[in-house]
Amino acid sequence: MSKVLIISELSEFQKEISEEIQKGGVECLFCEKTPDNIFRQVEIYEPDIILIDTNFENCEILTKQLKTKTQQQNIQILLLLEKDKDINFLNFADGFVSTPVCKNILIHTINSHIKIKKSLEQLGENNRELARSLYQLNVLYNTSSQFAGTLDKEKLYGIMLEALEKTLSFDISCALVFSTQGDNKLYINSLCEPTESLKEALGLRVVLEYKNLFENQPLPHKTDLEGLEIVKNVKPSHIQNIYDLRALNYDSLFAPIKVGEHFFGVIELFRKTPFTKEDVTCFQTIVHQVALPLRSATLYEEIKNTNIKLEKLERLKSDFVSIVSHELRTPLTPINNSLEIVLSEQTGPISDDAKNFINMAKRNVTRLSGIIEDLLDLSRVQTGKLDFKYKLTSLIPSLELIQKTFEQTAAEKDIKVTLQIDNDINEVYADSHRIEQIISNLVTNALKFTPKGGSININAKRVNENEIEKSLLVAPICEIKGDYIKISVKDTGIGIKKEDIPKIFEKFSQIENSLTRNIGGVGLGLSITKQLLDAHLGAITVYSKENEGSDFSFYIPLPDEKKIFMMDINHALSSCEETGIIHIKENQNCNFIDEVIKENLIKLTKKSKEYKKGNDYFVLLPDTSQSALDFMEKAILSQIQKRNDKNCDIVLKKAHTSKDGKELLKILNKINI
Repeated sequence: MSKVLIISELSEFQKEISEEIQKGGVECLFCEKTPDNIFRQVEIYEPDIILIDTNFENCEILTKQLKTKTQQQNIQILLLLEKDKDINFLNFADGFVSTPVCKNILIHTINSHIKIKKSLEQLGENNRELARSLYQLNVLYNTSSQFAGTLDKEKLYGIMLEALEKTLSFDISCALVFSTQGDNKLYINSLCEPTESLKEALGLRVVLEYKNLFENQPLPHKTDLEGLEIVKNVKPSHIQNIYDLRALNYDSLFAPIKVGEHFFGVIELFRKTPFTKEDVTCFQTIVHQVALPLRSATLYEEIKNTNIKLEKLERLKSDFVSIVSHELRTPLTPINNSLEIVLSEQTGPISDDAKNFINMAKRNVTRLSGIIEDLLDLSRVQTGKLDFKYKLTSLIPSLELIQKTFEQTAAEKDIKVTLQIDNDINEVYADSHRIEQIISNLVTNALKFTPKGGSININAKRVNENEIEKSLLVAPICEIKGDYIKISVKDTGIGIKKEDIPKIFEKFSQIENSLTRNIGGVGLGLSITKQLLDAHLGAITVYSKENEGSDFSFYIPLPDEKKIFMMDINHALSSCEETGIIHIKENQNCNFIDEVIKENLIKLTKKSKEYKKGNDYFVLLPDTSQSALDFMEKAILSQIQKRNDKNCDIVLKKAHTSKDGKELLKILNKINI
């Protein structure tokens, strides 16, 4: 029932007014005269309307104070005002009724203000619900962003519980979380300390609810209370209390954490106050949100574990290949020497038939030595132990050596090997031995697959980036820019199908046809060739037609400061366990880099390399420990602080190990020459 509190000194007037008001079904209450009593009665009775007689003592002060104190409760203040009486505090009231009172006007005015109060209360409640809904939506949005930012399962569950606590203010949460390794956990988060009996009951309850989800169906995860790890987290609070078994009577929400057929666990919340429909929707949304990143995290974990196993197997395979290759190579040297001695007839004369057999044995020893050397090179490439001795060198001696080396072998098959070298062949920054190995591999393949009477042409010339047929490139690792030395090995052999060209650079790969099966080999030459070219920032193209021949062309960049530095970085990242790189970028006219060089803030070693282009300064520090790199960084930062120059904007980037170094290498690669 609605209530009206009447404040008046005239008891007869109070009686008359109250009778009229009560006829409308509204309860009337009367106040004591003193202000303290009035405020206490307002607090006790919680009226909907306070009706104040303007003839009451200190009416103005009382009206202002009541309006201030009752504003939160939306209590309506009405004044009983004598007709034509002028008062200056009317704006502190919500309305007035003139005296002498007209009964109908009084009843209608009171009923109208009762409706206004109820409308204001409903509006306030709606605003509170709207604010809560907006808060929940904001939490859901932020939670979604947080879920997308990690693949750590522990963090994902933590984000989920934090979001549920913010939006639903639960007393206790109980989450049963499954692991692919079988170490399932029960997470209990609560505001107060739970008793041992409650923890056991929560575990039993959530396990039973999980099993009930799969009634008459096999469980995706086997679980039991025995061996189930319980992780308890009690939120620090000033409330010294405990939760016992009575907490199970709180209102609760339960949901499985899953996406599709993939099941990650179950969660149940308990709260003393009942959950609303909006709470249920919010709960289900957050639980559903966490399921997708949990699926991604599980897949990431599986991929990571698989990669670790594969890396281990790869290392074992490389070690095995290396050990076996060394063991095979050891007896070949005395075998070859013995055959040489026999052929020289130092042990006595031998027949022509014996010579033929011994020569056959020598050829096979040579062939086996080549295979073993390829296996060793492959092992070195995979383990990053293939060393390079870069220097400015001419390729002409290497080309001439290759031609002479293969002339006799080619003559035996009636194949002509020719060499053409243009006059403008410049020096390159390369390991000449490795370049010879590349050319040798290509010529060896050409000899294998070129029939008798054919020809092989080796050609070397200078080209620029526009003369390179980009569509024929085989997965280059560097940007094709600038001038190159192009070396081609063109034959009139059996050729390769277009769809088979990418396969020939894979390890142990051979194109299936009758000739390759007859010739044999292990299929490592081109794979090693590609690795060696990558180390030189080079590239290779292949053009071939079946039964017409093949043209293998590789490109070695002509050196400049940037390419030489990048080649050194590539080598360091692949061959050193600890490689440091420092990159300093300064504003124009800052001159900080010159100070760094002058003050020797970066401690260079014999193997160190540096490169400066405009406002960028890179320093490569192979075999440098993290502590040494930190020391240099502190020295540089200290120098930056000393300058205190507002016009000097300096960016310092430090990288350590292969992964960090490759990120800075990308920056270097983008700097225009």
